[in-house]
Amino acid sequence: MKIVRFLGGLGNQMFQYAFYKSLELQFKNVKADILEFENYTHHNGFELEKIFPLRINHASRFEINFIDFRNRAWKYRKLRRLLFFKGGYYEEWPFFSYEDSIFRDHSSKIYWGYWQHHDYVDKVGDQLRKDFVFPALDPSPNLELLKELGQEEKSVAIHVRRGDYLKDPYLGGLVNLAYFENGISYMKERLAHPRFYVFSDDMAWCKENLPLGNDAIFVDWNIGNESYRDMQLISQCKHAIISNSTFSWWGAWLNQHPEKLVVVPKLWWRHPDIKVDTSQMHPTAWITIEG
Repeated sequence: MKIVRFLGGLGNQMFQYAFYKSLELQFKNVKADILEFENYTHHNGFELEKIFPLRINHASRFEINFIDFRNRAWKYRKLRRLLFFKGGYYEEWPFFSYEDSIFRDHSSKIYWGYWQHHDYVDKVGDQLRKDFVFPALDPSPNLELLKELGQEEKSVAIHVRRGDYLKDPYLGGLVNLAYFENGISYMKERLAHPRFYVFSDDMAWCKENLPLGNDAIFVDWNIGNESYRDMQLISQCKHAIISNSTFSWWGAWLNQHPEKLVVVPKLWWRHPDIKVDTSQMHPTAWITIEG
């Protein structure tokens, strides 16, 4: 049995789901551990099955505790001895890396990690596009904007993530204003009269600092349990300038415009103490810019 531990916000869950599906290509009995969300107070809990029409095989608490050899409770240790079962726990390190040996290991394991490497996604890309389908929109500002985006040939989504990154540098760290300025310039050099659509948790900062003129649309109405609608709208823009956020990463990835331009920060993870290579997180066609 393979058990993938899910944690984090929607973007992280989508990467973990991609890893889960890639394991299913190789192994018959793959399950999800979502116990983390029983007491999870950040974001909107476990969202995958709330938003998308997909089905996940959930592991029971017993299965998780039995396989995880770190659980030293007597009943699990005794049962492992009786069954000559060792169990296993695999923790991804370094982050943003790809480990092919995972798919050759047939032993039972729990997998902890974020699995943010484009090779995990590419393995199951066609399946993910079938699974990550957003619910239909009722009449609303979102529906009106969706119609507009269908007609706008030079739409550019800009996603600015600041809120939780301001409070905790270990989450990812802020990209600077120069990154967005350079990304906007890049789009203007390649698209005649692009129209920018801004998605952010800090609209006041965006309106004050981003050099967009008077023709930008600030999408500020999707909050709480409806926040995922921003990802849906980002995916319908023809091009994107994203933050170091898995939320907008998936919005850009789900965009199926054949000539899309996607700008991403060259330095994705700005951990104050640990340096890791994030260059393989993105599809090779995406454009990296300093910031």
